[in-house]
Amino acid sequence: MDRPSSPLPRRRFLQLTGTAMGLATTSACASSGVSVNAGSGPAPTGATARAYTPTRSDPWIELDRAAWAHNVREAARLADGRPILAVVKNNAYGLGDRAVGPLLADMPQVGGLAAVRVEEALAMREEGVTKPIVVMAEADEDEIEEMARNDVLPSVWLDDAPGRLQRVSRRIGRPVPVQLFIDTGMNREGMPHARARGWIEELVHSQYVDVNGTYTMFTHDLDFDREQHARFEELLAWARERNLPLGTLHAAPTYELFHLPEAHYDMVRPGNGLFGNPPGDDKAREMADLRPVFSLKTRVVRVEHLEPGDSAGFNRTFMPDRATWVALLPIGRTDGYPSAANGTCEVLINGRLYPVAGGVNSAHTILDIGEERTVEVGDIATLIGPDHPAVLPHTVAERTELGFLRIIQSMNPRLPRRVV
Repeated sequence: MDRPSSPLPRRRFLQLTGTAMGLATTSACASSGVSVNAGSGPAPTGATARAYTPTRSDPWIELDRAAWAHNVREAARLADGRPILAVVKNNAYGLGDRAVGPLLADMPQVGGLAAVRVEEALAMREEGVTKPIVVMAEADEDEIEEMARNDVLPSVWLDDAPGRLQRVSRRIGRPVPVQLFIDTGMNREGMPHARARGWIEELVHSQYVDVNGTYTMFTHDLDFDREQHARFEELLAWARERNLPLGTLHAAPTYELFHLPEAHYDMVRPGNGLFGNPPGDDKAREMADLRPVFSLKTRVVRVEHLEPGDSAGFNRTFMPDRATWVALLPIGRTDGYPSAANGTCEVLINGRLYPVAGGVNSAHTILDIGEERTVEVGDIATLIGPDHPAVLPHTVAERTELGFLRIIQSMNPRLPRRVV
């Protein structure tokens, strides 16, 4: 992506997100690996090894625009209309930041996006995202400069941040907009709250820094979350007493979006919930109707008849005691479909379920079709998706004992993404 020829004006994050709430995303489809159905609205883009092609049998991932929009509306409702800083970290949890980022940025309730890698943020800029992007990680001076030149907001929390930002500011000829990450007790990332005051003052008063926002992260232990919230509030009160502007405040990821409304602040910061994964408790499931947002699909490439005594798969995994048909799918664990699906999961083809019986290998999965030949080469097979309870992401996660995040984070980044 070409760098801007002139610096963008300084602005507070909340002002920017207020403007961004009405923006439509510009797509850059020339090199995209994402296919969008005709007539389905603006086309979010994405980068994969190659674009989805209807005639190919190789597996692909479908992203359901309507389901994403529904989950975003549910999150906004829980936040009483506050804008959403949508977390698309770790390659959008495996579903593809180049596809998911533009898709979410196109929604009016989304005020910005958050990533944890500089490369993720820059990739989404390349794909046409114009809304604010926050990188929730420390970076070296070269990375901070690159982010600043691409209108990406770096996070800072290390003691030497003032000096590093001063040097970057001198390179680019303007103050560096940043987000301050405060550690209130998780002890993973962030400037420890107990020694943050002098550090905050130095950054706020620096001519080289534009404090664009301030945030913290919770542990998802609700009792301790409240203690963390009190610590954050104490620091905010101290800053207000000294007229220290801290920009946009945000603290609530998905769990606290549901369970800690006092921490919603200026924006909420859900990730999991937008992907259809609520906090794992009955109360949360009653509070919001979150929908699956993706499908993992491929096509049948072989159908054969087996007699008793025949076998299919390595080590003769499937040895039927009756005459049956088997179907081969060109998808396996390297694509994101787990080996543990063998003997536990089913696949949906033409509205019917067929058990995984002949093993899940690196690139192949074998199904037991039964006594009648009810599938043909070229039929679409849904291994994970919203079309039947047996193939829901959470169902596959439970049956394979892997968990929802392990399932979606295992999706092969080379698989084409198709927005439907």
